[in-house]
Amino acid sequence: MTPEVLRAIQQGAAYGYQIHRVLQDTGFAVRLNHLYPILRRMERDGLLTSSQVPGDRGPMRRQYAITAAGRRHLDGGLADAIAIVRLSYLEHLSSDETTMRRALDLLAKYLEHTKPNGRTALVVPPGYLSEFNFRWFLTQLFDIAQGDVYLVRPAGTFEIDEPRITLLDGSETYIPLSDRHVDNLLLVWVPQPRRWQRPLEEATRVLKTSGILAIILPDALIERDVRLPINIGAFMEGVRVRRTGDRIGYVSLDKATAFLEDRFRHVTIEPVPELSFHLLIAWTKRRRADG
Repeated sequence: MTPEVLRAIQQGAAYGYQIHRVLQDTGFAVRLNHLYPILRRMERDGLLTSSQVPGDRGPMRRQYAITAAGRRHLDGGLADAIAIVRLSYLEHLSSDETTMRRALDLLAKYLEHTKPNGRTALVVPPGYLSEFNFRWFLTQLFDIAQGDVYLVRPAGTFEIDEPRITLLDGSETYIPLSDRHVDNLLLVWVPQPRRWQRPLEEATRVLKTSGILAIILPDALIERDVRLPINIGAFMEGVRVRRTGDRIGYVSLDKATAFLEDRFRHVTIEPVPELSFHLLIAWTKRRRADG
């Protein structure tokens, strides 16, 4: 009942009888005299605050408002609901031949620039490692990559019983590999405020001169034209990313492209709307990028 009460107040119901009416309209059968103990309990828990205000034509009334803790409670419920919807959607995509074929065709466009027998590194935040489609991606990767495969992730966030993968403790801003060590690198990029370019610098550092860099950038983290509405896929992805608690920033696609073009001879961008991200591909480093 707690989330339903919070949502009723969020929608503008400020008094007990208004909250009761909204609950009834949404299918929650609760008697008015049972609702007030719930409101008092939620106030004790810090989810609500209340105050006495003059009535329109009578005695004082108690007005309820959501606290910051109440909003966090609502946000947590929203994130849980989005996680369920997103998981179902990804499960649908994994069984949808058209979508999977498009994903494979997209990768195939750049296979000629990869080194299948070379070293491959994956740099992936923990929020993406737990998804079943990441394991599906690994099975596809092993059909292509025949050389060493490194998975860089924060310590203890992901384990896998796969002899071909070497797990490394690190992050997108610290890749524990030497300069010019890998031929192929996939980075799932969650920009941070002010130092948004740091993961790109680190990825460039460990990549060989002839290597290829593929970057997955969630649409929700791309600076957008505020005159245009955000689509529901990007909204859900944004809620999911922000739930990690990490400090995140937003990056201009033009700035990211210019940054890569200054360091690579070839840069291209592929929008992937069905998965709410953009794929940035860069290959063949410029001489100054090997400084």
